[in-house]
Amino acid sequence: MGNNNIDYIFQMCRKRLYGDYYSLDRISESNISYKELLDDIFQNNLEAFLYPVLKQVKNDDSYFYENFSALEMAVKKWMFEELKKYQIIRTINSEAEKRGLNFVFFKGIVLADLYPQYAERFSSDSDILVSDDQKTEAETLLKECGYSKYKEGSKEEVQVYANSTYGHTVELHTRLWEDYTGPRIEVLKTMNLSSPETDIKIKACGIDINTLGHEKHLVYQMFHIIKHFSLDGIGIRYLIDITLFVNKYFDEIDFTLFWKHMDMLGYTKFVEAFFRICIVELKMTDKVFDNHQVKWDSSVENLKLDLLKIGNIHDKEAGWQIMGAMEAYFTGEAKASDSSFKNKLRMAFPSVKALPKVYGYAKKCPILLPVAWIHRDVKFLIKKAIHKDDFYGINEKMSVADRRLRLIKELELTD
Repeated sequence: MGNNNIDYIFQMCRKRLYGDYYSLDRISESNISYKELLDDIFQNNLEAFLYPVLKQVKNDDSYFYENFSALEMAVKKWMFEELKKYQIIRTINSEAEKRGLNFVFFKGIVLADLYPQYAERFSSDSDILVSDDQKTEAETLLKECGYSKYKEGSKEEVQVYANSTYGHTVELHTRLWEDYTGPRIEVLKTMNLSSPETDIKIKACGIDINTLGHEKHLVYQMFHIIKHFSLDGIGIRYLIDITLFVNKYFDEIDFTLFWKHMDMLGYTKFVEAFFRICIVELKMTDKVFDNHQVKWDSSVENLKLDLLKIGNIHDKEAGWQIMGAMEAYFTGEAKASDSSFKNKLRMAFPSVKALPKVYGYAKKCPILLPVAWIHRDVKFLIKKAIHKDDFYGINEKMSVADRRLRLIKELELTD
């Protein structure tokens, strides 16, 4: 994505959020490839959100004009499908109340409510937190509402259920941090992000729901964002989500406590840079930095470029190869080195702590670590044969992961 495209997408976002208060350059005068611009908008899942703005500029470019009808039909279809999902969410929520189940909704529906039109925020799933003792009843409710369990996608602490009629998936959490373990997760546990004392009731997308308290929800969102940033990269929509959330709930968030929590998790520098982009590009309130000392460096621009590229591991369809290798750095089990050679060496021969969970036998019995290395290499050869050109080679994988680690270290996420 060229710098012109980056700047123009942010112009469009500001125009959509704040209307006539912000102007929009003509595409024809901005040295922009409209095809690339559309590709970037689709990649960032912003087509419905920016559709009203795209309508205003459709006469600026012949490619745009010729393809706008198809875009318009697609967006209307997608938004209709999105509205269907809220029908079943309303049913699930109502049934939970009737049965005395405490369903705590987070992310999706809460964030969608902040958009100019909630169906503009496409989402295939809903995240719901339940207690261990209500898990079985919650799963029964979902089955009775037409959901089937996706066993391959489920984990110990996250059960995944899909409803093909509504094109909707529910991720039923018994832990906000899913199945992750490690030093950072232990810190997160001490924050008690969800409890009857701090959970709140709000109306979101026309539905009365239980959700996390606003400060704790913001802490969780940064955890979630940093998870994706560390493992596979994130895009512009996360900036919009946080901007809208902070601007709406600023007066109800204890930012002194929030920054304390960021310090405890080792997230401070990342969040400072992330917030800076939200403030400059999307006009989030700068009051988030009141009584908070911050120094800027090149990490802000480096993060901005990475965000807009949605990380650097999506150059191939097999970007998921990198995710397992990055998990230990996200959870705090491993630390990145200043040396690219050392990072690549650790990637080739990971320690027990840095192994993906699929090699759990080596975690339980460290003497089997060499066996895990061989196991991983055999799996690589098999998958390489299947995926062929879409699969990272060994050296390529290490180089991509090293670039990711250097940015993570620059943002102090491995300290």
